[in-house]
Amino acid sequence: MEILEKIKKLSVFKGIEEEKLKEIFKNLNYKIRKVEKDEVVAFRGDILESLIIVTSGEVYTEMQKLNGDSIVVDRITMGVLAGAFIFGKDNRFPVDVIAEKTTELVYIPKEEILRLFQQETIFLQNYLGVISNKTQFLSKKIWFSFTNKSINNKLIAYLLNNTDRDNIVTLKNSIKEIAQMFGVARPSLSRVLKGFIDDKILMRIETNKFEIISKEKLLEKVD
Repeated sequence: MEILEKIKKLSVFKGIEEEKLKEIFKNLNYKIRKVEKDEVVAFRGDILESLIIVTSGEVYTEMQKLNGDSIVVDRITMGVLAGAFIFGKDNRFPVDVIAEKTTELVYIPKEEILRLFQQETIFLQNYLGVISNKTQFLSKKIWFSFTNKSINNKLIAYLLNNTDRDNIVTLKNSIKEIAQMFGVARPSLSRVLKGFIDDKILMRIETNKFEIISKEKLLEKVD
């Protein structure tokens, strides 16, 4: 079962034995959809009637501002789309969802998810963990938007939130997308980033990857 090799890697199915997972999907009502690059998976306001799981490829979620500009809210390579909204009173997509590249999606109807909750405690616990983590992520993002006014502070917070234990920062968004998230001009953001590199606070490893040479010096830049 080809789908099993992809599904078993997902957080929502973590801890479920492979044979059990195979049995679950053998008796599960689901469908697979493939979308091409730039194809719209869902529009903001569309009713969410099935759990949608990205099993390969990548999608990004986008929100339109009143002035017509768009902001990339999140990117998903493997995982659940709008998992909390399917059970909400207003079960509609809060954002547009667009394929970044050729992507495979699995749709599982809400009724099937509820049945799995009753039958598989591990799945229920995993699902709650996934949507809780996403809620925490969005809460931090809201806090970040309200409390960090300067480009310096916004960039420092973004870098620290995307740093691993080895002080390596992997940018999850392009500079253009980060500038849109911050509500600032791209050249202004690029100047601040270049300043951190020139001051030997950051060292560029790859296009979207940096090493924080000194967290102390980085934090001294907070204004």
